[in-house]
Amino acid sequence: ARRILGRAEGPGDAGLPAPGADDHPVPFAADLVRLATRRAEIEPFWLAYQRECGVQVEGFSATALGHTRALADERAGLVLAGVKRAQATLRRDFEKDLEPLPAPGEHVVVLDGDGVPRAIVRNRHVELRRFREIDEAFASAAGEGDLTLRWWLAAHRQDWSELAEREGFEIGEDSELVLEYFELVWPPPPAGSAAEP
Repeated sequence: ARRILGRAEGPGDAGLPAPGADDHPVPFAADLVRLATRRAEIEPFWLAYQRECGVQVEGFSATALGHTRALADERAGLVLAGVKRAQATLRRDFEKDLEPLPAPGEHVVVLDGDGVPRAIVRNRHVELRRFREIDEAFASAAGEGDLTLRWWLAAHRQDWSELAEREGFEIGEDSELVLEYFELVWPPPPAGSAAEP
């Protein structure tokens, strides 16, 4: 999952991908050297948003939206294009890292597969659903593949099944997901995009 950055508690975990091939898993526990390097890029990115938009927020989190470098790159691009407006995360990802569930109003710095900040989103709505409860509206908002429920279910069954096998947990139709619906706030969304009001 992800940890809070930009607060007094310390650097935490920025959800940075590991070095290696594009299909390697993206671990959410970066080594301190790489984390310190990326913090030097993430914090100025965050401060530029606050300065340019006149926003005063206590803290933020940072994460890659995928378990591989390729997925993180693809999804960061979809966020920037205003196509991806929602994300599903296994609830266990937050629980195993002892992290609180996300909440409406929270800001998230979206990282690419190299841990570079690409966008900032603000959560509009957060809810829990089981895998079998995902619907067409969410699949479309997630902005992946051909935007259909059929595509989303097939892709995420495969993705999470592979993750479950690697990490030794069970995944099924009753697995709980945390759904975050968000809006792109930085950089400003492209004119005419789905993210533009």
